[in-house]
Amino acid sequence: MIGLEASRVRDWKRPAEITKDELQGDRYDIQGINWEELDTTREKARAARLRLSTRKATPPPPLPSSENYFRFRKMNTTHRISVAHFQLRNLIAAISRSDIFYASKSKVMHTDASGQMNKCAMELTKPMGDSMHPSSFSITTLTASDEVLIAGGFYGEYALTNLRSEVGEPHVQGYVTHEFNGITNHAHTFDSRSSGLPQGVFCSNDHCLRILDCTTNTFTHEFRYKQAINCSATSPNGRMRVIVGDFDKALITDAETGRPFEHLPSHTDHVFACAWADDGIHVATGSQDHKIVVWDARRWDTPLATFASVMSCPRSLRFSPVGGGRRVLFAAEAEDIVSVFDAYDFDKRQVLDFYGATAGISVTPDGQSLFVANGDGKFGGLMEFERCQFAEPWGLGEPRRSWKGHRIREERFPRGAWEWMATEDLDDDPRVVGSRKARERRGLGLEKLYV
Repeated sequence: MIGLEASRVRDWKRPAEITKDELQGDRYDIQGINWEELDTTREKARAARLRLSTRKATPPPPLPSSENYFRFRKMNTTHRISVAHFQLRNLIAAISRSDIFYASKSKVMHTDASGQMNKCAMELTKPMGDSMHPSSFSITTLTASDEVLIAGGFYGEYALTNLRSEVGEPHVQGYVTHEFNGITNHAHTFDSRSSGLPQGVFCSNDHCLRILDCTTNTFTHEFRYKQAINCSATSPNGRMRVIVGDFDKALITDAETGRPFEHLPSHTDHVFACAWADDGIHVATGSQDHKIVVWDARRWDTPLATFASVMSCPRSLRFSPVGGGRRVLFAAEAEDIVSVFDAYDFDKRQVLDFYGATAGISVTPDGQSLFVANGDGKFGGLMEFERCQFAEPWGLGEPRRSWKGHRIREERFPRGAWEWMATEDLDDDPRVVGSRKARERRGLGLEKLYV
């Protein structure tokens, strides 16, 4: 039960910013909600939400939240992230803490972690002149790399801008497809194996996956499948691609020909999320059957791990980047929950919980910040969670004390591959952000040290 104050919640004034230092338990949580004023607690409200959640299937019980990989850092409530389609939740892209892009109706906004900057990166409100679709661009998916920013639309549109161009250079717009049911469900980028130039991959409701050469703005490939394609991810070496859609299997395809060579019996309902880890080995899929399944590319005959969602079905998956510390898998549910799974043993998780529709998640390339786009009309905004571990994330292993004569010597031994690759190889990998020294200083709070 909640008090009468709940009827006046919409009139509550919202703070522009909420930081971890301001938190006061049930008096002031990570979204600035005063649960005491509502005559209840955050814990009781969460239990009620779980009881009201509906499930189409009965997956195995979810892992308990036992870990502490990330902690709340900040929320900016002035950013309004909009969800155009209830099943499509990839509407934020962070290429650094200084460059965060998110969808707000027909605009792509550009902000940073401080929240002080908020400008329009792509203005898409004007109709494109197509008589069949006279309305403005309704953004259904968003992706970005260091070089390009891409948005997909409800009527098969796309918009593209070069992030390395001169300020003021206009974006380009076009159509992925003119099919009546041609919603752009998902987009991601990868670098061409032959030219090294950025390519855009578009998954559409018209059963097709298409490749766009972002440099020439030319579609170079079109692969047709039997059902709608909801999401895809290309392997780090560019040779393979995982494809999921309005079917219960995951397709592993040749990235150049589009031909499936593995049909993974992952789920019992349509699949809307997938991800490929930076080690090139681990692949994850998430379905409306409330399951997240992880596969090992070295043997496709059986899943490596299967997890259950906490409340609603998983809509977006991300692996932590190489060089980002102990490897984890992020699973964003449609509402209220982002799970952070241990991606080494696959037997532990941390649950980050809040209130509101998850419009998308994005991890910075250094792996130190997770941004959650909360689409709630009242308590939504841009949420940042930061890495809170140190020592083990850069591969030092676990401490072990041993006797040597009459002295205790502390050694370190490798418990396993904390990272996606051996520690000695990180310095030579171009995907790794930051030096070895910077990685070793993580978690020490040196960003607050002034000299």
